[in-house]
Amino acid sequence: MKDYLERSFDERAHNFGKLFAIVDDALDTHNMTALALGLESVVQLATSSPFKDLRTVEETAAALSNPDHEWDF
Repeated sequence: MKDYLERSFDERAHNFGKLFAIVDDALDTHNMTALALGLESVVQLATSSPFKDLRTVEETAAALSNPDHEWDF
């Protein structure tokens, strides 16, 4: 699970970098449509969470202690 979270956060950091590059370019070129789309994408990514499938501490602890639990990533 630790590896999954590390990869998730690395991917998010990369995606944020790409999105902010789009926003910067839109500002430089005064492209308001691209700016709006870029900012909307930043907000959507920011509101998503790699923890969304870890509903409660109890469920996560039970899954971690169950050797037969299958993780869907």
